[in-house]
Amino acid sequence: MPGSRVPSRPAQLGVSTSSAANEPLEQFKRATTASVRAIAEDGELQVGFGLDELEFAPDRIGLPSPTIGVAPSELDALRGRSDLLALKARYHDEDVHQRTQPRATVPREVVERAEEARLAALGALQMDGLAHNLDASLESDFHDVPVQLAMPGERSALDAAVGLMIRQVLTNRELPPSAERHIENWREYLQTQVGSQLQSLVDCMDDQALFGTRCKELLVALGLLSEEADQNGESVEETDAEEEQQDEPSGMEDSVAEDDMSLGKDSDGDPMSMERDLDDDAESIASDLDDDTLQSPVDDLGRIREDADYTAYTTEFDEVVRAEELCDEGELAGLRAMLDKQLLPLKQATTKLAKRLHRKLLAKQTRCWEFNLEEGHLDTGRLAQVVASPMNPLAHKQERESNFRDTVVTLLIDSSGSMRGRSITIAAICGDILGQILERCGVRVEILGFTTSAWRGGRSREQCVNSGKPDHPGRLNDVRHIIFKTADDPWRRCRRSLGLMLREDVLKENIDGEALIWAHTRLVARAEQRKILMVISDGLPVDNSTLLANPSSYLEQHLKYAIHSIESHSPVQLIAIGIGHDVKNHYNRAVTITDADQLGGAMTEQLVELFDEE
Repeated sequence: MPGSRVPSRPAQLGVSTSSAANEPLEQFKRATTASVRAIAEDGELQVGFGLDELEFAPDRIGLPSPTIGVAPSELDALRGRSDLLALKARYHDEDVHQRTQPRATVPREVVERAEEARLAALGALQMDGLAHNLDASLESDFHDVPVQLAMPGERSALDAAVGLMIRQVLTNRELPPSAERHIENWREYLQTQVGSQLQSLVDCMDDQALFGTRCKELLVALGLLSEEADQNGESVEETDAEEEQQDEPSGMEDSVAEDDMSLGKDSDGDPMSMERDLDDDAESIASDLDDDTLQSPVDDLGRIREDADYTAYTTEFDEVVRAEELCDEGELAGLRAMLDKQLLPLKQATTKLAKRLHRKLLAKQTRCWEFNLEEGHLDTGRLAQVVASPMNPLAHKQERESNFRDTVVTLLIDSSGSMRGRSITIAAICGDILGQILERCGVRVEILGFTTSAWRGGRSREQCVNSGKPDHPGRLNDVRHIIFKTADDPWRRCRRSLGLMLREDVLKENIDGEALIWAHTRLVARAEQRKILMVISDGLPVDNSTLLANPSSYLEQHLKYAIHSIESHSPVQLIAIGIGHDVKNHYNRAVTITDADQLGGAMTEQLVELFDEE
């Protein structure tokens, strides 16, 4: 098998004179493609270049394209990333991975990092050149990450430390300098707590299912997961909090009964089942809304009231920004040009779908005229009568106003890190094309995005830490809601803003419930009679800082509250499209797609069905 390192000299990519300037780049692409296919043992594997982010599917791999003059270390890092994807194509079984993943939300990232370490070890132990490339990739990944995130006691950094420790144990190689700085404060703690569990992973690298099972045992030993909690999809932080509440004394019978209910017990102290399916959750939310103190979660203006069980530690650092405020005009123009370039191979298929929607909408706009009027448009069908009797005033017609035109559609796009690459690109392309089609038909369109200002908590979390880390502080990150286009903006003025979706440092974490309420509030304030809100997302809400400081279902429960409030108490029609994530359990009207390429068709079908119902 050929090694993963490309035999051509990296310095060749610095050549920039004459017509041969691009030849080293093409040589690199050809060599990398051959190497990836050889490592994956799949001669038919498609390898593409030119994306902003890595892309992986069982039958294809997408890679960024290096530029002329790039440093050799960056070339090695790119080779390492391509090698890891090739190893994933060869050794990773997604079905097995899903079966062995913990159901609890918080530890999943640790398991993802552990699986990545397993794949890296399987390759590094076979080929020295591949091991070198993987080290270069790891060095690049951690080079710009602030070291203070890995200080002892910071649970938010533990997942990265565990992944690095597993990788070092499995490969039996020293970590690159940047990665080593992020693990040095954790090494002694991890060796003491899970030294034996780490060594047990070495013997089962070739067995993905057994490896996943032993990873969960490691999480239990670290206190991140309990077997009972995993059965119920909870993290150990939530179950620990419940145990603490059980030990608290109470001097009043009413408060004892209330505490028992919060612990999942009835008033006699008998245990109640902790397993509740989504229907039970919906019924629970509905019963809460029927309380005398809150008859409806929607106020007189149609806005969703605050959820009594959800709070933000502080909203001081939250922001609602226009896309053009997040980067300068020149960069935004460059990002838009990049989006236009990536739109070309997809434009034919997406435009075909959009034209179908266009025809459907035009068919709904049946022209209705009033005749025999004294003013308006001349009725050409009565020209002969006008010639015969020019003094007859009743020869005009007027088009009636169509209620169909009185519609506004909001596209709310998940702008989190997990959407990077093809998902966010397709979302931007579909928003671009469908937005133009809808506006041509007189339907106003608003395009919004949601993310956070920082990874793993920002200034909100810093303020919480400085205040002594109070228990259950609520949401602990700085929310950032982005306006790409308002419903009143003309398309020509805002088309450039969609390019911001391709700027990867904007895409961080996602707090869906608050974003949904924000988009809904903007919609209900508008004068249009019909309001449609379409949500595009690829997973549940995730913010590590919030989930580590609160119950693991904290953000998801708030999302359910927001969905129930809109679907049951608001005139806004809510649609959800999940990319690789089943949203049907949360939304009444939803569709799940397995690949971002299906997004254009799903958006079109949903809108067509919605207008058909009219």
